[in-house]
Amino acid sequence: MLVKKTDTGFEFESLTINGAFLVKLTLGDNGKEFLETIPVGVPVHYEPRDLKPGTIEKSIGSARWGNFVRMKDEGINTMFIDP
Repeated sequence: MLVKKTDTGFEFESLTINGAFLVKLTLGDNGKEFLETIPVGVPVHYEPRDLKPGTIEKSIGSARWGNFVRMKDEGINTMFIDP
């Protein structure tokens, strides 16, 4: 999972297993969370959906979340996290 710092927070990006979609989870500096599902190779756009607080942590699991928090605390702005 690729994680990168943006002007408004952090984006967590990963392709689905079959590569048909790019899933982007956004954690805003304000604590808001969003889901964006982007079809690969198809000119279709879905609007980002609001998520409940804590959804990203639950979705990526405690090991990845812990790695993200550790790297974020170290000031790393682009990271590949894996459990």
